[in-house]
Amino acid sequence: MKRLLLGAASAMLVVASIAAPVSARDFGAAYVNDMVYRVLGNKANVPDGTGTDPFAIFTNSTNTDQIGVAEFAPGSAGGHHGGRWAVYRATWTSAGDSSMLVTSWTELQSLVNGGDITLTRDPAADFRCPVLGNPEPIA
Repeated sequence: MKRLLLGAASAMLVVASIAAPVSARDFGAAYVNDMVYRVLGNKANVPDGTGTDPFAIFTNSTNTDQIGVAEFAPGSAGGHHGGRWAVYRATWTSAGDSSMLVTSWTELQSLVNGGDITLTRDPAADFRCPVLGNPEPIA
């Protein structure tokens, strides 16, 4: 009986290791259209400047809940390209409120247009990181 249990446990470990992506790692989450999506990173060659989907990383936010903001997620109108991110650095200006939580690209663009935030393209930071479905509402 012990042999049978040991064999079954070993088989489950092998299946689990094969089923999990070899180089994937959890990047946490990102905001897209006022929802929180889980993101998963994998090693992929993304040459500098070849990202296609806008992704903002905040440089000076004072809001501890602020995470990255992406323009697209699976099912978004306008074309999600599987998480090949074109990275932008979002920096609050002196006119903006760095404690504000930004949760959508539309909101981010509005703040940029109003002079509250500057967006600077950072092509050397482009990366691949799929955004997974089943988003959660912002708590």
